[in-house]
Amino acid sequence: MAANMSEDIVGIQTFVDPSIPGFSATIKQRYSDFIVNEVDQENQAVHLTNYDLPQPDPENIKIRDQRIQEKEEKAQANKEMTDEDKLAELAVVLENDEETMVQVKKMLDSYGNDVEFVNLKPQEDKAKRTAIHAVVKDRFAGRMVSETAEGTMRLRMFKKKDTFDRRGKSKTDTWTDLGGEFCRFCLFKENRETMEALNHITATLRVPGKVFSIAGTKDRRGVTSQWVTAHKVKAERLVGLNKNLHNMRIGNFSYVTKGLKLGDLNGNRFKITLRNVTVDSEETLDRSMASLRDKGFINYFGMQRFGTGSVGTHQIGRAILRGEWSEAVDLIMKPRVGERADAEKARVQWDQKRDPQEALKMFPRQWVAETQILWSYKKAGHQKNHFEALGNIPRNLRMMYVHAYQSYVWNHMVTERIRMFGCDKAMVGDLVSDDKEALETANSNGGEEGAEKGPNFIRAKVLTAEDVDQYTIYDVVLPVPGFDIIYPTHAIGDKYKELMAKDNLDPHQMRRANKEYSLPGSYRCIMSKPENVEWEILKYDEVDNPLTLTDLDLLNGTAKPVGVEGGKFLALVLNLTLKSSQYATMAIREVCKQDTSAAFQSTLNAGEEEGNSNSNSASANSSRTASGAVTPTRVGTPIAVPTNSTKRDIEQVDDAESAPDAKQRA
Repeated sequence: MAANMSEDIVGIQTFVDPSIPGFSATIKQRYSDFIVNEVDQENQAVHLTNYDLPQPDPENIKIRDQRIQEKEEKAQANKEMTDEDKLAELAVVLENDEETMVQVKKMLDSYGNDVEFVNLKPQEDKAKRTAIHAVVKDRFAGRMVSETAEGTMRLRMFKKKDTFDRRGKSKTDTWTDLGGEFCRFCLFKENRETMEALNHITATLRVPGKVFSIAGTKDRRGVTSQWVTAHKVKAERLVGLNKNLHNMRIGNFSYVTKGLKLGDLNGNRFKITLRNVTVDSEETLDRSMASLRDKGFINYFGMQRFGTGSVGTHQIGRAILRGEWSEAVDLIMKPRVGERADAEKARVQWDQKRDPQEALKMFPRQWVAETQILWSYKKAGHQKNHFEALGNIPRNLRMMYVHAYQSYVWNHMVTERIRMFGCDKAMVGDLVSDDKEALETANSNGGEEGAEKGPNFIRAKVLTAEDVDQYTIYDVVLPVPGFDIIYPTHAIGDKYKELMAKDNLDPHQMRRANKEYSLPGSYRCIMSKPENVEWEILKYDEVDNPLTLTDLDLLNGTAKPVGVEGGKFLALVLNLTLKSSQYATMAIREVCKQDTSAAFQSTLNAGEEEGNSNSNSASANSSRTASGAVTPTRVGTPIAVPTNSTKRDIEQVDDAESAPDAKQRA
């Protein structure tokens, strides 16, 4: 059976500054070792700081009161007018049409018995039609109404049912007074999936899931804070949930006029603690962090893009792009290394017996791709139409496979670009895009699918000797393979053809008969430079002591942890801000010069688990205070990534691409 995915396989093979020595460290020993605060579109990091209820906006209340007063004054003025004055005012807007006015008066005098309604002469001028409606509404409220029936504007007597017609009627709006129909709040969570947390809130409040919206999902294996908007749910209902929430808190309530959409964020602020650092000197740590701050890191697609098992998502994508539907299905279904026992057993059963009905009973329900393929076979009564079986997989998951292949090619090409030309400056033949906003939007959405002639359509140009000095290495992009992009004109252009030819694919032939797999492609910056990079080197004695404070710690007034002079262990605490298209694991990799694949991390930390088992068990039950408040808990062992983890266990903070189907896996 093939080995698990590694960085080398998927093209993650070089560093910005290989001359700086690497070091080993434990990642995510505690959940609080990986803190993520969403950065919103106002470029502010989202923090949980209070549980205060928002108050109505005084300015909105003032405007509301003014409207009420104006309405009352208008009603009083209307009472003081005679019928003759009202009819005279109506006659003016009807352009003194005597015939029509006679019919209107006859209808009013007979209460509609003699004349049921009066058709008005055609009026093309919208402003004049509006004026007629306004006079009828203001002067004849409760007696006569204006309406359009069968394309003709007419007047008729008021009926009881008109009381329930709210069109055009002003009313006291509580949501307007508060500031908007959406209650925005900070969701603070520890070791919980974003969708899992929202589903819990939804079930507790007994409201539909569509009430809540987010800008993106956040990593489970850490402590995260992000905005959530709830449509027409009062803050009073939400804040009351806190007393029963486990490893979650909600606060910082306000009312806004628009709900969040996926991608409505500028990035994420990270506080990452690397424990048990083994390094030749603290100077090396400072050099590594200074390089990250000043030069950045290679903008690789991270390992979570490719899965953690022995079958990579890019391999499935390659089969799909080649039209090898049977091969794609076999890759999805086949036994693989490193999975949980029930899934492994189900795969073996399928591999041996090929009975979809029996296999469905064994596969875990959240194994979406596999179960959908089996359902397709069961429904068809045969296993011949593999294309249809693939089509039964939800589109976002199905497209993840082909996007993974594009990412695989891109990773290999950026490695070749940096090996051949370095990562210090732009070169003649490189590509750049001057549309930075569209480029960031495309990268935030994963960067593979592109937007053919749409609002986020990106154009790149080839650098020449005349303009190469106007650009830096941070402007250089490489194409994600597709039919609507261009390739570099230097040697890397040929490298695309060489690599994809090994897979019997052609970067210049990316259209497919099936439009869904016909990918326009896009562009991705080859280098990323984090913002606001800070770091601290700490020594400590207790293996599992907290070394950082979460939002909840700060809110509860917890004292800041301090280092121990001459302590037995060394830790590096780094703070940095990344765009939503950038992978934190790739920044950590640049600093540590350490493989980020799940299998490697598990092996790396196996000895640490044994050495620290006593200390771990001593603090295993200290996750809650007597009051029941959530406190930072420990993962249980210092293994960075469990051997049987899915790609979501490593890190999923690349928000805009994430789908609400949080349990889907590859």
